[in-house]
Amino acid sequence: MGASAFTVYSQAKSYLHSVKAGDPISDVDAKAINLAESTKTLINRLNLPWVAPFTKLAGVNFSPIQPEITAAIKASPYLLGVEKPRSFLIAFQNSAEARGTGGILGAFAIVKFDKGAMTVVKTGSNAILQSLEEIPIKMPKEYTDLYRSDPAIWQNSNISPHFPYGANIWQALWKNQTGEQLDGVIAIDPTTISHILNSTKPIAMKNGVTITADNVVQLTLKDAYKTYEKDNDARKQFLVDIMNNVFTQFTTQGFSKISMAHGIKDSIRENRILIYSNSDSYETYLAKTRLGGYLHEEPNNEYRVVIQNIDASKMDYYLQKKVSLTCDKSSASVNITTTNTVDATAAHDLPAYVLTRADKTAPKNKISGQHRFKIFIYGPTNSQVISGTRSNNAGAPGGVATERSRKIVVFDTDLQPGQSENFTATFTKGPGKLTFIDQPLVITTDIKVSGGC
Repeated sequence: MGASAFTVYSQAKSYLHSVKAGDPISDVDAKAINLAESTKTLINRLNLPWVAPFTKLAGVNFSPIQPEITAAIKASPYLLGVEKPRSFLIAFQNSAEARGTGGILGAFAIVKFDKGAMTVVKTGSNAILQSLEEIPIKMPKEYTDLYRSDPAIWQNSNISPHFPYGANIWQALWKNQTGEQLDGVIAIDPTTISHILNSTKPIAMKNGVTITADNVVQLTLKDAYKTYEKDNDARKQFLVDIMNNVFTQFTTQGFSKISMAHGIKDSIRENRILIYSNSDSYETYLAKTRLGGYLHEEPNNEYRVVIQNIDASKMDYYLQKKVSLTCDKSSASVNITTTNTVDATAAHDLPAYVLTRADKTAPKNKISGQHRFKIFIYGPTNSQVISGTRSNNAGAPGGVATERSRKIVVFDTDLQPGQSENFTATFTKGPGKLTFIDQPLVITTDIKVSGGC
């Protein structure tokens, strides 16, 4: 065991030396692959039954993200800018307004990696980003049928849960605005920041507020709307200032490395860190893991429930979601039910910006805190829809669409605070183990799986 750890340590030192020295990319690639395989072997050995209790006790159990660690190491020669400097868009997703990969792009950064060294080139809020009327790149017909031209707006570019779609549209919008071709996109959210802050010192802001792991989500996705109720530009700058402070902590290595690793582990497990690379060869590594954020087309038995905010409110901060999956082996089908509830506290003392109703069909008799959104229930690749129902019989039963060989049952709902509605879709089941990929929002989804598939 010790020899394996020593091997990984030695290979890591050699690899990092090659990165910083700018060695030939073929040599760096070879060292990255060897390091990835050795790391994989070590993690697997640390997870053996007679070792795992000690691994857990020592706080070094990273087996839940072993595929992601391996993929990131293999892709790192590109991500770290070994062959030439690489520039990436970091998208900070605001999960108070839900989109397919999490939330709208609220703030952003452009960072450059050159032989492993990171430079923050620019930061800002979505207020300075220029949208278009039409999607700037050609998309599949089924995509435009489903989402129309909405993704031409920066805040809607990630409307699909398939992250490469959003990443490519964001890059095209950035090139249209600046003329600069980026090398990829990294997406995170305020919960990721909270995980990171577990490893750093609290952030002291100029306005006297102290940002910690415990309060950053509430401060950014709830309290800031009240604090800056009459100055939305100041609220957005507050978010950018937090982001800049986090970068400072990161670039000066003002953090505990083991705590940072655990924070990254938690974020990956919750699908809150996504990475897209423009290099087909390196992207292949990321695509096979949660880091890639792919809506896979290979045969599977995978299900999703995706919330799409369509009233432009920030009410998804208060949205509670339960998902129940039941497999029926006799009929080879899977029933998936989602129960969505808007927290009753959402009816009280919220700023108008949070309560926005920009949807054209907003009811005239709506009450404070009422929230309209769509629910997209995804079945496995090449599955068929058996049925789709909802508990509110007054509402439409739900339409059926297709995205990347996946059937979707789509519902539209408008819930008052404290109100719930159940939405159910039944699909023919796919091959393999029944799995559910959760959309990373503010409140963690309550997931239950039964039936033995």
